[in-house]
Amino acid sequence: MADIRNTFLQGSRSMPAYAQSFGRYRTAGMTSWWHPITRGLGGFSVTVAVTAAVAYASLHLVGSSNAPSLQGSTWLGVASAAPIAPQTATASGITVTGESSVTVQPDVAYLTMGIRTEARTAREATDLNATQATAVVDALKRAGVPVGGIRTSGLSLNPIFAPRPPNDNRPPAISSYEAINQVSVTIDDITRAGEIYDAAVNAGANSAGRLLFGVRNERDVTRQALEQAASDARGKADAIASGLGIKVTGVAMASDDGAGVVRPETSDMVAPRALAASAGPPTPVQSGELTFRGRVRVTFGTSN
Repeated sequence: MADIRNTFLQGSRSMPAYAQSFGRYRTAGMTSWWHPITRGLGGFSVTVAVTAAVAYASLHLVGSSNAPSLQGSTWLGVASAAPIAPQTATASGITVTGESSVTVQPDVAYLTMGIRTEARTAREATDLNATQATAVVDALKRAGVPVGGIRTSGLSLNPIFAPRPPNDNRPPAISSYEAINQVSVTIDDITRAGEIYDAAVNAGANSAGRLLFGVRNERDVTRQALEQAASDARGKADAIASGLGIKVTGVAMASDDGAGVVRPETSDMVAPRALAASAGPPTPVQSGELTFRGRVRVTFGTSN
């Protein structure tokens, strides 16, 4: 109990001056009945009573116009907080994805062939490859491919290691070297793609090749696909708006979600060995059709 009284006395000394003055003002002239009460209630009750009186006085003083502000004061444990305004978010619009598909006939072909040679040394493999690659290029020219349509798209020289037993920890030994020269050809007349392929194989092209078809005005076809995708997006937005009983007022945002040619999965054309000129019929090649897809994402503004 003595500790509680000491705590109260220490706390009262730290009270604001106006609170202490008010305490003295309230107790002045009441000595005749105050002391018997304090003696009868004991120290703890007096502490509670005085604390309540001081709190009551402080609240009344805060309400007066000339009293100092208690905002931020911690001695009474009073905290004030401004009311939190409700956060609202409004959005007006319809977001849709438009898609399209444009099918065209290819008018150009791209053929890639490889010339692979192997020899005991790197120099021998490279020299042999150069001779064989020159023969392939010459054959392509004779087949009518212009010089500007032939280009080297890759060169590589790799060691080939001799096989070893599973438990052999010795460093691997090089048994030979492999040289590869890749040649890419642009074929303007796609009906001759099979013929040109055969000419390259007969001249010495012996590594996996790939044939792809395309269109020269790919940019124009891609833009056409995007235009149709945008029209599809508007149609979808109008349908949604009609169902909701609202109107489309304009475009708030639009983005290209991807457009371009869709190529089917193709396997490499294999040329395992040089063929004699009279060996078998020409390789059949079907160009088929190319499909360009467009995809856009559009947010349309709306109104009731």
